Amino acid sequence: MHVIETERLRLRRFTDGDRETLARWNADPLHRRHLSGVQTREQSDEAFDRWQRHWEERGFGLLAVEWRETGELIGRSGPQFHRAWSDDPEVGWALDPAWWGRGIATEAGAASVAWAFGELDFARVVSITTEGNTESRNVMAKLGFRLHTIVPSEWGPLLVHALDR
Repeated sequence: MHVIETERLRLRRFTDGDRETLARWNADPLHRRHLSGVQTREQSDEAFDRWQRHWEERGFGLLAVEWRETGELIGRSGPQFHRAWSDDPEVGWALDPAWWGRGIATEAGAASVAWAFGELDFARVVSITTEGNTESRNVMAKLGFRLHTIVPSEWGPLLVHALDR
């Protein structure tokens, strides 16, 4: 199981034991407000299965974000290919709303970018969001991402921000 540690966080592969927490987050309108909307348990499990297939096929993917002090699962981050942008891996993040506003997305995102440029040896990564997601756009700016292009999607226009090694 791949683990990245930061000052406050541990990033690791998801396990089947994480499905319940993911389903709770995915059913929460606040957590999903800038994503593709709330998900049923079946949709949440399908997303989890896609993440696992990505790992099996590519050797990397989304990571569970744990609070090191307690081991509590508090979010996700990591590079994986996004279906709206297949040119470069996307580094994204999503946190349990109870953990927002503490710099965790920036810390997890920075660790994910370092892994993508380091061990995974990518020359470029992107981070994708909607125009209204100013919180994620602020994290992207802190990490050095710059707007690259806007692409249409089933969720509306997506802003693709890029960062070169």
